[in-house]
Amino acid sequence: MEVVQRFTSRIVIASVLPVIAWAQLQTVAKPKPQDPLDYNTVIANITTADMRSAMKSSWRHGLNPKLYWTDSLESSYSKGANIRSAANKAFLKMLRDLYGGAVNPQFVGYDIKFVEKEFLSAKQLRTVVLASGNDAGNLMDEMAPQNAPYQSTRQGYLKIYPACADGSWKEIAPVNVPLRLYTKHPVISQIKARLAIMGYRFVNMNDTFDGELLSAVTDIQWGLRIKPDGEISPKGKVWQFLSVPCSERVRQLQVDMEKMRWFPQYFEDRYIFVNLAMSYFILMDVSNPDYNRVMSFRTVNGRPSRKSPTMRDLVEKVILNPFWTVPPTIFSEDKVNDLKVLTKQQIREYFDSHHYEVWSRDFRRRIDPTSIDWMGLSEGRVNYDIHIRQLPHLGNALGVVKFDLTNGFLIYLHDTNQRELFDVPMRQLSSGCIRLEKPFDLAEYLLEDTAWDRKTIESMVARPGEVMTKSTEIPIPKAKQTPVYTAYLTSMMSSDGVVRFVEDIYGQNNAIKRYLSPLFVEERP
Repeated sequence: MEVVQRFTSRIVIASVLPVIAWAQLQTVAKPKPQDPLDYNTVIANITTADMRSAMKSSWRHGLNPKLYWTDSLESSYSKGANIRSAANKAFLKMLRDLYGGAVNPQFVGYDIKFVEKEFLSAKQLRTVVLASGNDAGNLMDEMAPQNAPYQSTRQGYLKIYPACADGSWKEIAPVNVPLRLYTKHPVISQIKARLAIMGYRFVNMNDTFDGELLSAVTDIQWGLRIKPDGEISPKGKVWQFLSVPCSERVRQLQVDMEKMRWFPQYFEDRYIFVNLAMSYFILMDVSNPDYNRVMSFRTVNGRPSRKSPTMRDLVEKVILNPFWTVPPTIFSEDKVNDLKVLTKQQIREYFDSHHYEVWSRDFRRRIDPTSIDWMGLSEGRVNYDIHIRQLPHLGNALGVVKFDLTNGFLIYLHDTNQRELFDVPMRQLSSGCIRLEKPFDLAEYLLEDTAWDRKTIESMVARPGEVMTKSTEIPIPKAKQTPVYTAYLTSMMSSDGVVRFVEDIYGQNNAIKRYLSPLFVEERP
């Protein structure tokens, strides 16, 4: 666990923004029955001119101003017409889209476990309006998500978008020769200029492929999920990355901002966030005002055919030496297909070598795996109400540590028996659960101030060659039960100031664009 006295990354700054308006929501008196409160009354003290200014600047949150402050409204406004009712309606629509998103998450895909966020009541909105000083611009910023991933993505958007508007993001003509360390070529200065816009730092913006460019290219190749070689090859993936237009990068950032509007406005003082697109884990703990605690490491998460879900959950239990009960999808698509072509002797060897067992559905009766007609099960001719379960040992698919969540779709965090996978760029490899590079660090954190210190935890797990018959379940103290947020963000500005982009192999972005495309900004007002 890293203890940070001062962590200036936006991802931390956003998580500790003032929450005055939201804290007051529970203390506001109910409106008098004879004075019913509606939304128009709530915003009555905000001038039309102020609302106009806010709507025209809504591009700063990835919204298209012309969807709210339309050309028709502008024309009527310039002529002095009374447009208050229409302005109110447009302003409230903008606040709704900003607060909860314009896209219903349930329309995007089965892996999105959020429902459409309900907008604030008139009473709640009044509290926020008052806390914002009846200022439309302040209100807009306050209604936008304050959670750290949204703010980090937004900072990336604000870094890239001006380059589209002022033309500094220029097209780079590809060359037909490979570019590598010490190469000199006129196009290299163009590449450096592009990467500098994204936040990569260069001392010399010349035409030499130097060490700083090598580091940037290597970083990009990791994001592209390819083995880094530090070379820009003709028609290769790095060239494809450099050929993406500025407008498409802006869209990518806008879509990711939309995803974070589905999440709670604020995250807790202590939370876990897993970026599924970048396969990265971060734990933030700002509960102590004297210092912030940060833990970060790599993950392995769901492949495109078995996506890890976008969700909010809670980690409530640590399990040492877990059993692994094969999930239904893996059972039917993987295990049955493996077993159906084996002889009885091979089936026996398969189960013994992997320490698998077959059990009845209620786990009351153990069944001989050679008695199962695996081919018939595969073809649907027979049906067995059974589980395959793996005994705890170092080769267990869950490793030796599991973190139980509360969801009902068998997704959890865990160790792994394939630790080598954390060293490869392509880590969308699991069947949906999230494998952790440093599970013992997380277990130690969650169980601190209990009898389970790091030494005790490590002493309890299976050793090489040891097969266990019992797991140890340790409830996490209520005070340390930590929210877990998972999201598939393909773009974000990191704490080093670099805006990183990865490919959308889950297909979430295109699904969102089908509903969100009218919101994309084509030209900044």
